Amino acid sequence: MNSPNELFAALMDEAACSRSALARDIRELAAARGLTDIRCDHVDVGRWLKGMAPRGAKPVLIAEALGRRLGRALSLSDLGFAGAQPLTLALTFSESRTATIRTSRTLWTEDLKRSDFLRSAVTASMLTTPMARWLLSPPADPPYRTTGTRRVGTDDVAAVRATLHMFEGLDHQFGGGHARTAAVQYLADAVTPLLHASYSDAIGRQLFAVAAQFTYKTGAMAYDVGLHGLARRYFVQALNLAHSSGDRPLSGKVLALMSHQANYLGEYREAVDLARAAAQGAGPEATPRVRAMYAAMEARGLASIGDKRACVRMMKAAEVNFSTGSDTEEPDWIGYFDQAELHDELAHCFTALRSPREVERHANLALGDASELHPRSRTFCRMSLATSYVDAGDVPRACETADKALTAAGRIKSARVRSYVQTFDRRLSAFGGQRSIADFRERARQILAVAS
Repeated sequence: MNSPNELFAALMDEAACSRSALARDIRELAAARGLTDIRCDHVDVGRWLKGMAPRGAKPVLIAEALGRRLGRALSLSDLGFAGAQPLTLALTFSESRTATIRTSRTLWTEDLKRSDFLRSAVTASMLTTPMARWLLSPPADPPYRTTGTRRVGTDDVAAVRATLHMFEGLDHQFGGGHARTAAVQYLADAVTPLLHASYSDAIGRQLFAVAAQFTYKTGAMAYDVGLHGLARRYFVQALNLAHSSGDRPLSGKVLALMSHQANYLGEYREAVDLARAAAQGAGPEATPRVRAMYAAMEARGLASIGDKRACVRMMKAAEVNFSTGSDTEEPDWIGYFDQAELHDELAHCFTALRSPREVERHANLALGDASELHPRSRTFCRMSLATSYVDAGDVPRACETADKALTAAGRIKSARVRSYVQTFDRRLSAFGGQRSIADFRERARQILAVAS
């Protein structure tokens, strides 16, 4: 039987706060933070006073609500909720390898429990501090570890890398919603024990690098299905793991992913800042194709802002850097950024700049080189091509191209696919009720209903 929470009761008395008033404060704070699933009334408060532990984001919301009434900050331990997880979990940069391992394990475990607070909104501005601290951080200490009965070897790292490639393939083929939970389970069950084992400096660097890649891929899956706050926690934690590996360009790759997501969410200036930080932080260690990827991300943000001159400059930088790259000298994690991917990024830039001829040129080049293993990327590219036809006034051709894109997408579970369709549909609104538009909308409704 639970004991009454006397610390919580004392603070409520001090604040002269009734159960109903506190419940109302919690609901209002939850709504402001984007926690739409939070439910709370006076009965819940009564249960907590009797010793029942609040779950998910509620302990932090209680602390903030009572803290506002009392005019001072309250910790979870002040309230008798010391075991609860903070809303800032995995949103801070850490130079401590031990802290990084601990936070990684907690993030993966809480994600598997579907903890409410992990779904709370995280704005791009909240990434500014971890970005800046990474930029200013000294090189990480060598990641060797001598404790633990298990000794990690090259075969262990190779197994994690092979599993990562499997999940990457599933993500590209079927969307982030297909196997994300399984990826989190693997991180929790297989990667966590390795991080806690013993390893040499060389093996430790490889282990933290592949753990970072696995973590940002899992974050990208969350991004793809619209869990943006959760994705950002994974990205920040991937940044910490990459830092522990000592690989600055890999850390920059994580910031480039953050930039990609920020641009998608309409946080364009933050997208530019994140891409620039990636390039600056990676410095001369970045290989040509990695620099090309950073430049492409910056170009996309600049295109969204409408700064055509700066965007064109960065697109040229991306093309020049890419042309000087060599497959044998590039890290394995940049392998996805091939000629097709580069042209796809440039097509997206020209879509934002409303330059339909350039969109058509680069989109067709991308589709000509695109791998059959990446149907989601081909869908995005075809939707860019369809949009170029709308901007050129050829609505029937636009609808035909978009229909082909959706048909090829099949059952891909991706919120981004839906978003591309919605954006395209808005472009069609200026053309009234043409038959081709009505036919496309009906087909899109049917296909997206099957994929949901």
